[in-house]
Amino acid sequence: MKKLMVLFVFISFAFVLEAAGKMNYVTVGDKTYFSSDIKIGLTNVRITTENGLTLKAPLKMVNAYSIDGKQCERVPLVYRNGEVQCTALLELVSVRNGLKLFKLNAYSGDSPGQRCCFVDELNNDVKYFVYKEGKLHLRVDGVNAPTVFGFFHVKFDGPH
Repeated sequence: MKKLMVLFVFISFAFVLEAAGKMNYVTVGDKTYFSSDIKIGLTNVRITTENGLTLKAPLKMVNAYSIDGKQCERVPLVYRNGEVQCTALLELVSVRNGLKLFKLNAYSGDSPGQRCCFVDELNNDVKYFVYKEGKLHLRVDGVNAPTVFGFFHVKFDGPH
C-alpha cells in the first residue's frame, strides 16, 4: 500500500511539473503575471487573466517573459568600449554554471565592426552573448563560438 501511495505521489508530481513548465508568464516591474494568453507586440504586451481581464503594459517595462517555452530576460547591451548602450529583451538559450547564453535577433551591418556571424534555424541573423550575474561576460564570435556553444551544449554549425 505504501509503494502504491508513493508511486501516486510521484506521478502527481510529474504532472504538476509538466503543467508548470508550460505556464506562460510576464514580469512587469516587480509583479509577475501568469496566463495562458499573452501577446507580445512591437511596443506593448497584452495579458489576459483567467477571469477575462486584459492588462496592457509597455514593452519597455517588461523585465522577463516566458511564452510557449521561449524565455526572454532584460539585460544591458554594451558597446565594444564597455559603455551600456541600453537594455533589451534577449532570448535565453542555455544556462550553465551561473552563466547564461542569450540570443539577440539582429541585422547584418547594423553598425561597423558589429556584423553578425550567425544564422538561426529561421534563417535570421543573430548575435550571441554570455552574461554572468546580469552583466556582459563574453561576446560570442566566430573564434570563440565552438568553445562557447560546446560549453553550453548547444548545436553549432559554424558562422555564416
